[in-house]
Amino acid sequence: MLKAAFFIEGAAEELLVLPAESHVDEFVAGIERWLSHSNEVEALASCSGHWPAAMPKEVKRITAASNWPLEMHYDTPQTLGLDRLLLANATWLEFQQDLLVITMGTCITYNIVKNRSFKGGAISPGMQMRFRAMKDYTNALPLAEGNPEAPILGTSTEGSLQAGVNVAIAKEVDGMSAQFCHEFDLNTVVICGGDRNALRNHLKKHIFAPSNYELHALKRIHEYFKNQGLS
Repeated sequence: MLKAAFFIEGAAEELLVLPAESHVDEFVAGIERWLSHSNEVEALASCSGHWPAAMPKEVKRITAASNWPLEMHYDTPQTLGLDRLLLANATWLEFQQDLLVITMGTCITYNIVKNRSFKGGAISPGMQMRFRAMKDYTNALPLAEGNPEAPILGTSTEGSLQAGVNVAIAKEVDGMSAQFCHEFDLNTVVICGGDRNALRNHLKKHIFAPSNYELHALKRIHEYFKNQGLS
């Protein structure tokens, strides 16, 4: 997925979201359209995969080797997903304290920020990946839809799949966050990502980030780099 947000005086004016596979040219064209509005427009982007060759030179690329606000305490930074690094750094800039950042996307990631450093965390399959896997790796199970209200007792095949995903994920996230907070003495847990709302009824004590939080995180990192003279 390719995502870009265009901000004017701190407010998002337009959101551009396109599938990555076949819309790179359209994505680049959308960025160029905004850059043509003014020579004062600034842009920053992260890209875990192939960086489009046609990306305008005004767009600055951030990588794991960029000058992030957090120190890197991760054994394999070259394999670290930029979304994890971006959200951990931006969330720390917002809260200025040790915390756990959980992303609910294709995968569920747990990211520890302690003593102004990125420590690492854990990765597990996300909600849609779990539903898809049960369909693809069995002969008879259907592809079920997520249901945040699913009870733990499924009285149909679809209900049983929803219990095994929606209810189980909530229990997993609750247990993992409790253990991380205990072991690293953390008091703040922030949950973001497209599937975060599936947990709202189960984990009320945590902070749920607003929609498109990763785009605001990118904006926050851009402002940090600019203020530090790094971009």
